[in-house]
Amino acid sequence: MMWFPFKKRKQDLTISIEAKNRIEEESGKKGKAQVLLLELKRNESGVGSVLVGFTDKIISDSGFIRFVDERVMKLLSLGELKFEFGRFYFYPNVDLHWERTPRKEIHKLISNYEFTKDSIYLEEKDFFRLRPILSNCFQREGVSSAYFHKNVCQLEIQNLTETKEERISEEILTYFSSLFESPWKE
Repeated sequence: MMWFPFKKRKQDLTISIEAKNRIEEESGKKGKAQVLLLELKRNESGVGSVLVGFTDKIISDSGFIRFVDERVMKLLSLGELKFEFGRFYFYPNVDLHWERTPRKEIHKLISNYEFTKDSIYLEEKDFFRLRPILSNCFQREGVSSAYFHKNVCQLEIQNLTETKEERISEEILTYFSSLFESPWKE
C-alpha cells in the first residue's frame, strides 16, 4: 500500500450569512464588487481590535475578505466574522484542550492559537515578565513553572483541581480573545 502525504486544510475565517448579505448589499450600492478589508490595531497595552471596512474587489481577491497582511490573516483566520445589530463583529473561536502528562504535577494545555513561536520556560519568580492577565492567573492558581512552545502551554501545578483548571482556562481564553501579539509584558 502506498501512503500519500497530505497537508491539513488551511482553516479560513468563517463568515456568517448576514455578513455575506451585507457585503452583497454594499456591492449593489456601489455598483462594484466589494470585499471586507480586515486590519488589526493594538492599543498601548497591546490589546488588539479588528477593524473592518469595505474596499473594491481586485483580481487577487478570492472571497469576501482581504487581510492587510499575512500576520493578520494567520491570526484572524481561526475566528468568525458576523454582522449583527448593524455592525461587524469578530469572534476568535479559541479551542483549549487539557491533557495529562506522565508527571502528575505537569499539565499540558493545547490551543488552536499560538502562545509563542519559540520555546519559553519560566519559573514562578519570572512570571512578572508575562502580560498581567497570565502573570496574575499563574500566581493566584499556584503555578510553579510554565513552558510555552507554539500552541502548547505546560504548567507545573502541585494540586490541579477542576476549579483551578476552569479558572486558568477562562483567563487563557480572555488572553487569546484580546489578540495580544505575544505573552510578554511590553
